[in-house]
Amino acid sequence: MASRILYEAPRVHAAPGESVVTSTCGHNCGGRCVVNAHVRDGRIVKISTDPRKWTPEVPPLHACVRGFGQAERVNHPDRLRHPLRRTGPRGAGQFERITWDEALDEVASQLRRVRDTYGPAAILDCSRTGSLSMLHNGRAVVQRLLHKLGGCTELWSNVSAEAEVFGVKMTYGAKADYKSAGREPSDYVNSRLIIMWGWSPGDGTFGTGTLQYLKLAKKHGARIVCVDPRVTRTSYELADEHVFIRPSTDAAALIAMAYVIASEGLHDQAFLDRHVLGFDEAHLPPGAPAGASYRSYVFGLADGVRKTPEWAAAITGVPAETIRRLAIEYATMKPAALQCGYAPGRTAHGEQFHRAAYALAAMTGSVGTPGGNSGVSNGATGRGGIKSLPVGANPAAARVATPMLADLLERGRAGGYPADIKLIYSAAGDLFNQLPNVAKTVAAVSGVEFMVVHDHFITPTARYADIVLPATTFWERNDVHTPWAGAGHYVIFMRQAIPPVGECRNDFDICAELARRLGIDDYADRTEEQWLRELTRDTIDDFDTFRERGLARLPVPDDAVAFAREIRDPVRHPFTTPSGKIEIYSMAIATNPDPYGLGAIPPIPTWIPDEAEGLYPLRLVSPKSRARTHSIHDNQPILMRADHDEVWIHPADAAVRRVTAGQRVRVFNGRGATVTRARVTDRIAPGVVSIKEGVWFALDETGADTRGCSNMLTADRASPAAAATFNTCFVDIETASETEERHDSLGARRA
Repeated sequence: MASRILYEAPRVHAAPGESVVTSTCGHNCGGRCVVNAHVRDGRIVKISTDPRKWTPEVPPLHACVRGFGQAERVNHPDRLRHPLRRTGPRGAGQFERITWDEALDEVASQLRRVRDTYGPAAILDCSRTGSLSMLHNGRAVVQRLLHKLGGCTELWSNVSAEAEVFGVKMTYGAKADYKSAGREPSDYVNSRLIIMWGWSPGDGTFGTGTLQYLKLAKKHGARIVCVDPRVTRTSYELADEHVFIRPSTDAAALIAMAYVIASEGLHDQAFLDRHVLGFDEAHLPPGAPAGASYRSYVFGLADGVRKTPEWAAAITGVPAETIRRLAIEYATMKPAALQCGYAPGRTAHGEQFHRAAYALAAMTGSVGTPGGNSGVSNGATGRGGIKSLPVGANPAAARVATPMLADLLERGRAGGYPADIKLIYSAAGDLFNQLPNVAKTVAAVSGVEFMVVHDHFITPTARYADIVLPATTFWERNDVHTPWAGAGHYVIFMRQAIPPVGECRNDFDICAELARRLGIDDYADRTEEQWLRELTRDTIDDFDTFRERGLARLPVPDDAVAFAREIRDPVRHPFTTPSGKIEIYSMAIATNPDPYGLGAIPPIPTWIPDEAEGLYPLRLVSPKSRARTHSIHDNQPILMRADHDEVWIHPADAAVRRVTAGQRVRVFNGRGATVTRARVTDRIAPGVVSIKEGVWFALDETGADTRGCSNMLTADRASPAAAATFNTCFVDIETASETEERHDSLGARRA
């Protein structure tokens, strides 16, 4: 039978004297696009992308500005080219060149010493997804090594989306994957209404081609509404209406929309009767207390508070009439899709936002229907059967929620954590910069005895390492990758374009050498090609053609919308929840309301107020920059022209603080301070400020940041579902001149 996979070569013909090699960006960027390296004399001289014109039937995989910025990155004069050893104080960035044998011997010796002296849990894996692919993924290769060594403490929760990961499993089932619980972008055109709630693929990409499919849906008459504290690029270009909302209050607005829909009889009772647990008292599981249904909660029967639009308006800043109208539109303009981004879930009770969104989708019968959606913004197809490097189980079974890094380092066993951390291993990660409460992290790392980092540059995290190992970029190795977040159905072969720069080595090869020194003989039991064939064999039917051409388009799935099969045939294909239904009332949560020891979670979506920080009246959000992938690219001057780093502040808030456009200002709270320039704009809600995440911190002699790093301000805490809480953050702003005057006055008093 002929292959149903289409193998394509998405590149232009090579000019005389050059070769053109296809790959895809090996970062967790939100896309998975075609980037072609034009190589002359072993050097990448230009980047191009898929040359074909965009069509919805067979969309090309056009790269964004970050993809074109890869030439600047791979040829950067600051690339690490040799192993380094720290010579000065930790964090000072003072290193000397050493040989690979010296570096690897030292790392292996320290790993063995810490394991044998303190136990494996004293080793912390701080690796992440800055170098992302199926084989040479920095995190997987380190996990495989450390697990074979005896284990480690792992930072386990998803920094971006743990609230959604949790919400999807509690609502749609244990086997439901958040990356394939939404719908394919090709289905957008079937919607009459698309509500983008905290979701901006124009800024964060969210799947290659997503923005083009949204534009197509709008062309075909879809009404687009954006709910966000900021007028994002997506909202500015596409939205028919923008609704400003206070950060960390989104669940209240969704709950009030549920009140409107239920009170006006606009819910789909037949759908609820057949597919949903917990909407009303008649559909609660045995043993659930009376009044425990979602309907009872929104009508105030449980707590005496009716969750009306007026109730939500006081919390969210969204006018009551807007909430009421949006609820009616969502319930009546069918098919309607609620596309919820991760940002509103990165809050103190972010799981409540996602679960409230899924409840609304269920109430309107939108789940599993073309043009509708589950409330999830990802795709519906997953990774097409492509596997990752197997890592095995962690024998130490030591896990800590990722946002708690600073507290883990500071308190260790005294704080109830599995161990006092004595060694940190970080590959493809910059967690000192990217996790909350930078000042606390860098102060606490003084208690760590040894730290090793694999990276391409001396990042903020690498500055604190004892040994820095120079890693290859994706251009310097072969690998395979799949679409981000299930948005599409294809696989890309990441073909090596140039030899490794300097003495750089692959993450996998580095760990294989360490394994050999540590007496682990089954770490690298296949060659690179054998591994790539193994990881793709369940999907790719002609590996040689795939490797040569570069792009494999897989057959289109039967359903472009997740859970269509469960809705069509719930008897043969029940949801993988305990009840076999969509659970607005979660039986799993009712059985175990505090699954991670981070706080109790109600079994139904519930509004839980933040603990306000009264000294700091402004709410901070930290969205993505179009010029960076998190902290990657922050050292690229050309690429940084694509998006500016500044603090957005509303004119009313700026006027009170005597802040003018372009002025350098200090943003601060009790955890720290950072200095950046102000952008005074009505594209942000009053009482809210915004700093794009990912700027590399640079601390002055007082411990304040001088470059605009948002994580100087965020709290090292986790939601009860282990989600990061970046967007539950209170700050204030003053002009830099006021800061200087205060410091001068303090100095005079001390004199």
